[in-house]
Amino acid sequence: MANALKELTIVVADAVPQTRNLVSEVLRSVGFDSIIHARDGQELLDMTIEHEPRIVITTSRLPGLSGLEFTRMVRAGYENIPRQLSIIVMTNTPTKVFLDKAQDSGVDEMLARPFTAQAVLVRVQAVLERPREFIDSANYIGPCRRRRMVHDYIGPMRRFVDPTDDMPGASPWESENNRQAVRTCVKKISEMAEGLTAGDRRKLREIYSAVKETEAIADESRDAMLGAAARSLGRYIMAIGATGTPDAEVMSTHIDAMHSLGLLTSAQHKERQNLVDGLVRIVDKKLGRIRAA
Repeated sequence: MANALKELTIVVADAVPQTRNLVSEVLRSVGFDSIIHARDGQELLDMTIEHEPRIVITTSRLPGLSGLEFTRMVRAGYENIPRQLSIIVMTNTPTKVFLDKAQDSGVDEMLARPFTAQAVLVRVQAVLERPREFIDSANYIGPCRRRRMVHDYIGPMRRFVDPTDDMPGASPWESENNRQAVRTCVKKISEMAEGLTAGDRRKLREIYSAVKETEAIADESRDAMLGAAARSLGRYIMAIGATGTPDAEVMSTHIDAMHSLGLLTSAQHKERQNLVDGLVRIVDKKLGRIRAA
C-alpha cells in the first residue's frame, strides 16, 4: 500500500504557504511522496498538465482561478487533463449555496476550513477507494451526485443533500456514506479515550480534534442531534482544560450516545432528542461541580 501511495502524484494549490505545507505534511504522514505545490491558478493549470496528478486539492479562492472554475474547466476538457481527475476543494464558506454550486461544478469532495488531518485523509480516501461513477451528459459532467450508487436507479439525478434512494424523504445524514463516516469518528474517539490518563494533554487534544471532525460531518449532513452531542463533549473537554482529569463516565456516555445516534433514524426523533438532552444535563451537572470545587 505504501508503495502505491508513493506513486500517486497530488497537486496542492493555495496562495498561503502554511496551508500548502500543512496539507502536504498530512499526506506525507500516510505515505504520499509525490506532492506538487501551486500558488495561483496559472501554476495549478501548468502543474496539472505537466505532472498528470491523480488528485488535485485546491482552494475555492485561488488567485487567478477559483476551485470551482478549475473544476469546470477540467470537466469540460482542458488540454490533456483527464476529465475524471479527482478534485477536492477547500473553502472557508461551506454554505448550502456554495455546496450546491460545487456539486454542480463537478467537485468530488469539499473540505471546510479549519480542518483536521483526519478530515483531509477522509476526503482523499473517498476519491481513491470509493470513487463515484463519472457522469457525462448534456446537463452535467462530473462524479455522480447521488449519495448512494444504486445501479438500477432510473430516476432524476440526485445531489449530495438530497434523500437516499432506498429511504424516500430521508435526511442527508441517513445515507450510508455519512453513517459510515460517523462510525469511523466515534470508533476513533472510543479507542483514544480507553487509554486516556490524567494530564495526557496530547491525547486529549487528539480526542478533541476527532470530536470536532464528528461535529463537522454532522453539520455537513445536517444532523442537528449528532452535532449537538459532539458539541456537548467538546464543551466538556474545553471546560476541564488540558491538565484536567476527564470523567470516564462522561466520556463513555457521550461515545455511546453518538454511536446510538448513528443507528437511530429520523422516525426516532424523540429518542435521539432524549439522548442529546441527557448529555447536556450530564455536562451541566459535572461542570457545576467543577466550578463549585
